Amino acid sequence: MAFNTQNIIDPTNNPALVILNSITLPGDVIITTSEEKVIAEGKILDGVMVFERLSRKPMEIDFTFTFREINTGQYINSQLGKYTFPQYLIEQFQTSVWEVDAILPVQNTFLNGIGIYDVVFKSKTMTTIRGNTDVLCSMKCLELFGSVTQPQSLTIVPVGS
Repeated sequence: MAFNTQNIIDPTNNPALVILNSITLPGDVIITTSEEKVIAEGKILDGVMVFERLSRKPMEIDFTFTFREINTGQYINSQLGKYTFPQYLIEQFQTSVWEVDAILPVQNTFLNGIGIYDVVFKSKTMTTIRGNTDVLCSMKCLELFGSVTQPQSLTIVPVGS
């Protein structure tokens, strides 16, 4: 069966462009996907092993990128054109993407092309580097397959506020 990529509508055709909940991730983003199937094993009386595919687990999607910001005049104590600590970018990301306890839309050529339009966050790691203003970020997300209202692989139940 041949897959026709001409039906995918993406005017950018840029796999490095990732938009999560209307926030554009930095352009150096690396996307890694990992999939696993659930297999049942059995053995026929003193015979051969039997394997049966039961289902598949939700795809895990990892986003790895670096927060960095160049001073364009917004910081008085920093030289123009030099990298500064990206505190505002990190705060904006925290409140608009990470702290949202909901299913988030994702726009990306690669992910949308394989049928992933919504994700939910599983974990996040941020790392600062001594002597450097860059902040490394790694996030793990899970796909939602099926419809958003009735996902086949994941149920999200918000708790508290």
